[in-house]
Amino acid sequence: MSRADIINGHIVMSYRWTEPRSFYRYIELGGAAFRNYDFGGDIIWDGLFHFGYIEFPNFYSINWNLAYNPQTVSIRRTRGGPATISPPAYQVDFSPATDRTKSVVFNFEWFTYQGDWTRDWYVAPGVEWRPSTNVSFSFSPLFEHDFENSQYVGTFQDPAASYTFGKRYVFGEMGQSTLSAGIRLNWTFTPKLSLQLYVQPLISAAAFRNIKELARPHTYDFNRYGENGSTIAFVDSANAYFVTPSGGSTFSFSNPDFNLRSLRGNAVLRWEYLPGSTAYFVWTQSRSDVDATGEFQFDRSLRGLLDAIPDNIFMIKLSYWWNM
Repeated sequence: MSRADIINGHIVMSYRWTEPRSFYRYIELGGAAFRNYDFGGDIIWDGLFHFGYIEFPNFYSINWNLAYNPQTVSIRRTRGGPATISPPAYQVDFSPATDRTKSVVFNFEWFTYQGDWTRDWYVAPGVEWRPSTNVSFSFSPLFEHDFENSQYVGTFQDPAASYTFGKRYVFGEMGQSTLSAGIRLNWTFTPKLSLQLYVQPLISAAAFRNIKELARPHTYDFNRYGENGSTIAFVDSANAYFVTPSGGSTFSFSNPDFNLRSLRGNAVLRWEYLPGSTAYFVWTQSRSDVDATGEFQFDRSLRGLLDAIPDNIFMIKLSYWWNM
């Protein structure tokens, strides 16, 4: 769905070397400048971007992206509340790959996005194996760690919060670790019969600390609870935080820590039973489980995932071709 309240402008330039030389087969280098405004005139996204790709004579390749985002205004951090500031940040993305014409292809991606308000990185190795022309198998795991200095927790009414228009916009420092994978098998038995299998397991855990509130609109300033006359306490029996801001009323919210496990998979058997007429037999399974444990524990999460009750969907789709 497209966003409203946005004016986008960007310019992109690139140059390609398509004539193979002694040390490359193909090169593309480019750059971009972009800026987004809201209808109030605030700059809500801004930056410079560089991208490049080179393919060597042995069909190995390297793809990279570099970006810098200066300070902008965030109109989404408070989920409909006052605007805040997003400090500068930068991005680096580096992806080498081996010869795609071979039966075994390796690839790797390293990504990071760093700034005062976020520190995110992930690594994503991958392999594709084609033992024959009619069979391919790929395995693409990913491990990501994301630190958000101002992850939204909730909004709470309090007439004493005059600087933020009678509401307290509560945030926390969140550290989140995620392990996932994409596993795919394509098998063509005959020109008329083929099978596709796909499985995507995911385990993710996030823990919050240093709970705080927005101090003033159009800033990146926060008042941390437990300081300057405010108090915060976690009550185990309620699995909730109880907060008394300086000069404000006490409020509470549930523990925002979470541990999420999910598994999605599908199998599609395609059969062309007559020329131009096809039958699809589809099985989709999904299962998920979540609790308030913010610690990443692989064994425990895997057991919870396997114990989760699955949702199974079976479908049959038929098409018939009439020769008119």
